[in-house]
Amino acid sequence: MSLFLYSTNPKFFHMVAEKYLNRKHCVWCSDKYDPGGAPSSSPCELFISLLKDCEGEDKYSSSIERYKKTFRRLAAKWASDGTITADEKDEIIALINSTSWNIWKPQLYIICQSLLAGTTRLITVPVHGCAAVCTEWQIKDLDSSEFEIIERVR
Repeated sequence: MSLFLYSTNPKFFHMVAEKYLNRKHCVWCSDKYDPGGAPSSSPCELFISLLKDCEGEDKYSSSIERYKKTFRRLAAKWASDGTITADEKDEIIALINSTSWNIWKPQLYIICQSLLAGTTRLITVPVHGCAAVCTEWQIKDLDSSEFEIIERVR
């Protein structure tokens, strides 16, 4: 395992976690920036794909549509379980429906593994949940102070 974990997320996710989720991020990550195999398991491929969609203002981007659908579902869940208010849910939905391409631009999270050493916070994703033959992890409560963000990698 390397010293770092990598996770690619749209800027929107960071905005929501900072403003509405007490700076806590739920991320899927890999110990390789470009592990090869399935693009959906590669922080590198996810970053490049999302960047191309944003730079090209691809109105039919399947990646962005998946993110929008996921965040609509999460906003409803968070409102129903009391994590956010109904007004905050409406704010999130309004942002999702905006025409801004900037909010979907990719961000690469660089996570130092030593910050997670000795904790149970790094959850191994079962093989049947992985898109490729590589190890993936999930961190459900990654604080903003526990990673660095790179917004441009080429």
